[in-house]
Amino acid sequence: MIFELQFKVYGNLKILNDYVEIKKYPYLIKLFKDNNQFYISISKRIDSNSNCLPILKDSNGTNEIILPQESSYGEMIEYINHIESFGAVDNKIEYINKIDIKFKWIPEDEEDHFSPFSIITRTLEVEQELDIISQDWLLQTVIHKRQLGDLFIPFSFFRDAKQMFHSAKYQTAFCTFYLMLEYFFHDEKRSWGINNNAYKNNICLQTSLNKTLNQIQLYSDHYNWLNEQLRVKNKSYDEDGLLTLINLYRNDFSHASNKNKNRNIFNEHRFFSLAFITLVLCNFVAIKKRLSPFVSPSELENFYKK
Repeated sequence: MIFELQFKVYGNLKILNDYVEIKKYPYLIKLFKDNNQFYISISKRIDSNSNCLPILKDSNGTNEIILPQESSYGEMIEYINHIESFGAVDNKIEYINKIDIKFKWIPEDEEDHFSPFSIITRTLEVEQELDIISQDWLLQTVIHKRQLGDLFIPFSFFRDAKQMFHSAKYQTAFCTFYLMLEYFFHDEKRSWGINNNAYKNNICLQTSLNKTLNQIQLYSDHYNWLNEQLRVKNKSYDEDGLLTLINLYRNDFSHASNKNKNRNIFNEHRFFSLAFITLVLCNFVAIKKRLSPFVSPSELENFYKK
C-alpha cells in the first residue's frame, strides 16, 4: 500500500509538463497542477504494521477516526519544509499549506486493503460564531473617536495576532499579542519590554493576569502545559510566574540562533498553549482599556480591580 500526503502550494509558479516528479528513496515527490491550483505530494510504501495507518475506534457507540501521529510521517514533513524554504529562495513559492493535509492510502493490488479509509482530509476549523454589528455600535465607536484616542494602535496588534492565531501561526501570534501588552505596560526606563515586576505597580495588568490564571484552569491541556512550563522555570502559578514566563518566551522568540529554543516556524504546534494563554490575557486587558476612557479618574482604580 502507498501512503501519501498531499498539500496545496501557493505562489507564482509554472510547470512545463503536467507534473514534475522525482524519487528519493523511500519517497516519491510530485508537484502538479489541478484546476489552476498547485499541489505537492510525497508518498512511500507501507505495510500492515505501519504507524502511518488510520484507526477507526468505537468510542461509546460513536465511531472515532484517529489519524496517524505526526511522528510517524515526520521525515515526510521535513522534506516538504525543505522544499518550501528553498522554493521561496530559488523560485516563487510563497508557502505550502501544511495545516490542511490530504491523507491517502492507495492499494497496489486487490489484496492491499488493510486501511479502513482511502482518503481523509484534515482541515483547520476557521468558522467562528458571528457577532452582530449594530448601527448603535458603529455610531458609538465613531462619535467617541476622540475620547478613545490612540487605542486603535494597540488594538491593531490584537487584531493581527488573532488572525495569526486562527491561522495556526502561534509563535508570530504570541509576539504580536506581546506588542499590545508592551504598548500598555512597557518599562518606561528602557522604553521597551515589560518588567517582570510590572504587575505590582499596575492594577490593570495584575487583575488581567489573575483573571487569566483562573480562566486557564477551565482548559486542562493549556493548564497542564502552563504548570509544566512554570515548574521547569521554578516559578509558581501566580501573576509573577505567568508574566515572567511570557517575558522569557518573548526574549527567546526575538532571536533565531538556536533552532530548538528560538523562533522556528516549523515548530508552531509546540506553542499553541502559549499563544492561547496570551490571547486570553490580551482579551482581559483589551476589555479594561476599551472601557477605561468612560470611567471617571476617581473610579479608575476600582474599575481595574474588578
